[in-house]
Amino acid sequence: MRTLDGIAEPAPQTVAGRLETLGVSVAMSAPDRPLPVTIDVPLLPGWSETSSMDFPGARVLVNLPAAEQGFTPNAVLLHGRLTGRVDSDWLLKGAFEDSRRLPCWAERETSTLDFLGCRSAFVCGTYAVDSWVLQATTRYLVVDDESGQYLTQLTLTRLSSQVGDLDTDVTVINLGLQVLRH
Repeated sequence: MRTLDGIAEPAPQTVAGRLETLGVSVAMSAPDRPLPVTIDVPLLPGWSETSSMDFPGARVLVNLPAAEQGFTPNAVLLHGRLTGRVDSDWLLKGAFEDSRRLPCWAERETSTLDFLGCRSAFVCGTYAVDSWVLQATTRYLVVDDESGQYLTQLTLTRLSSQVGDLDTDVTVINLGLQVLRH
């Protein structure tokens, strides 16, 4: 067991587990209380915005024309202000653990390169749920700003059989992630 600033770090831990260890939570923005730092992604042709009971406060995009086998390709963008400051590198080590806990996870790519001048972790791989084999890309971003520290998660999920068909969309949405400081 390793320590970081006197806090025991059990291995491995997810992003949520790491925040819980520190007693830090993520305060999502609300329409009547926008955050000083917001995040956006492009809305491409064929994609539409929808609400989700599973992800309150998230921006959820779906590609209804590409729905197959009862599954709809989707992008989920979560963003909020951390209630306390954390070490970005330590927090982002949990990004890979989140994905590695998915059933039958097969990792294809990981990166810890900064993105848009922010600390970032990116992972791509496949996993199985019910009768589907899915491919997911997830980027975590920690935005440090004088108004606070913010955590963003962008996950795009599609059927693995759609790799090739939706490659451009997945790339454009991932690379089109924007950090807007107000």
